[in-house]
Amino acid sequence: MTRALWLAIGAALAVLPWLPPINPTAKGLLWAPQVQSWIIGTIVVAVLGLLGGRLAHQAGFAPRWRTPSPRLVIPILAVLLTGLSSWVMLDIFAGNPHLVDEMAQLLHARAFAAGRIGAPVPNPPDAFFITHTWITNNLWFSQYPPGETAFLALGLLFKAEWLVNPVLAGLGVFCLYYAARGLYGPKTALTAAFLWVAAPWVMFMSGTYLNHVGATTLALATCAILWGPRQHRWWHAALAGLAIAGVAAHRPLDAVAVAIPVVIWIVRRRQWLALPLMAVGGAPILIAWGWFNWRIFGSALTLGYDILYGQEHGLGFHADPWGDVYSPAVGLSNMVLAVQRLNMYLYEWPIPAMLPVIVWALAGRQRTWCDFVLGTAAVAAPILYFFYWHSGYYLGPRFYFAAAPFLVIATARAWRWGWKAARLAPRRWIRGDVALATAAAVVLVWGWIEVLPQRVLVYRTSLATMKQHPERELAARGVHQALVLVPESWGSRVMVSLWALGVTPGTVERAYRRLDTCDLYYTAGMARSAEVESGAIESRLVQDMILAPPAPPRMETWPDPSIKLKPGSPPEACQIELRRDLAGFTLYGYLAWRNRIGLDSGIVFARALFERNPALFRRYPGWEVWRYAPPPGRPDMLPVLTRVSP
Repeated sequence: MTRALWLAIGAALAVLPWLPPINPTAKGLLWAPQVQSWIIGTIVVAVLGLLGGRLAHQAGFAPRWRTPSPRLVIPILAVLLTGLSSWVMLDIFAGNPHLVDEMAQLLHARAFAAGRIGAPVPNPPDAFFITHTWITNNLWFSQYPPGETAFLALGLLFKAEWLVNPVLAGLGVFCLYYAARGLYGPKTALTAAFLWVAAPWVMFMSGTYLNHVGATTLALATCAILWGPRQHRWWHAALAGLAIAGVAAHRPLDAVAVAIPVVIWIVRRRQWLALPLMAVGGAPILIAWGWFNWRIFGSALTLGYDILYGQEHGLGFHADPWGDVYSPAVGLSNMVLAVQRLNMYLYEWPIPAMLPVIVWALAGRQRTWCDFVLGTAAVAAPILYFFYWHSGYYLGPRFYFAAAPFLVIATARAWRWGWKAARLAPRRWIRGDVALATAAAVVLVWGWIEVLPQRVLVYRTSLATMKQHPERELAARGVHQALVLVPESWGSRVMVSLWALGVTPGTVERAYRRLDTCDLYYTAGMARSAEVESGAIESRLVQDMILAPPAPPRMETWPDPSIKLKPGSPPEACQIELRRDLAGFTLYGYLAWRNRIGLDSGIVFARALFERNPALFRRYPGWEVWRYAPPPGRPDMLPVLTRVSP
């Protein structure tokens, strides 16, 4: 069974990247040029490896390979990964969130840090709302489970929210080592820990505010606690239960993924008592999470995803929250893209990242039951996310980050297998161990010196607006209390205005994709003037989507390409909004979390409402007012601060 599992994994890793993806997100993925680079890289690496092995044989070079002490190396690796991740966070990403997931969780973390389960309702809402947040029971919250939010809140209390994920990454090095040691012993575990720290994708992900980092670290902790100890105690199972409950409170599907190999381990070792002990250990977190859900959503089993986007957010093949049909074909396409990206981003090597695993999976003969545990751990998350409608691309296939540590352990397992084979091979004309060591050194050095700097340059220069810090500029000018108006695109403001009227984000997203933007603008304006109830507005939008003709084309060349307008000249009010887009706009979401809880002191960033700005001025009487937007006449420039009169 174990051999069949790994043959299937090797075949999937070898075949999937070559299937034609049908998902539109494939646009812009430079697969063919990447393959050409890998062909050249593989040839060069192989030639240099053979040359090194041949020269060692001719010179009679017989190195004595020694394994360094894990007690010394693992702490050094952990500190190194924490330092590298902190550098990514502060230097490359400027300490700012770049993805809406991060922004929403940081905003909610502000409430946690203030001792509140949710933030106060903002007024007016459309000046402060951001994606993936909503209001229920007079509380403003994010859609995400509270695990990572709680970690970020702890960081906010110490004014070091940027350090949360780098520290978790450092702790993850210890966890990965002990998990791998429990499976394969200290040598393979040490190799895996080194590869984990040397994997740029791990460093980049750990330099963000994403909840994938916390979930993966806690998943590794679960495995380390159960697989690592040479002698098991009852409290090991209880602590593992606490850790896996923490995974669930970060990313529920990741908890299911790690539970599968954990249960296989328990069943194989007949440690039946571990299951109830894990349940007892995880109970405090699950009870706290249920209380959190009950307080906000009215039910312990309800998640924020369902409140914002309905049942369409769940697993399975159906219409997704945006109204698109999610089918097995689209799921397979997402998997193809994810495996392609995994080969690119995991190690940033001049060879495909999964090549060593593929070779071992297909050619390796000796298998143990630990290989079966590792195999299920490696495929659990990809299989589960096959049934999830969203592809989750950011810095790589981020939904596959849950599988990354087990693929790294598999790479280490492949390396140890190849190493043993090379040492035992006849030395008629080449030293196989030196050849393999040379090839590995070339791959690592080439990746870090040649390939990785290119990726760093891309991340450092892209999304430049999100790397700005207007709050620091104001502090440097001696401004400590001010209202800062941030103009966003017309399309963004139309969506937010509908949220503010109580229309759920799922309905707004579908309507925005289906209907004319100008029509939506008028619908929101009339509903606001007539104080129409949210249910009536939502019903009207649903009816409009049913009766509407095919969606108007997107304005692909417009500054905001999501705008859709019917043929012909739009009304004057909509033309005014279009001219505002041409004058320049910027992004608001990445600044929203910097507002203090209550929005009543310090620097308050608010979305510009234009004709409705007087409502903001009345809320902040006597405050300085600044505008943060591209300079006049330069809509493509980075935003700048300008003092304005209320």
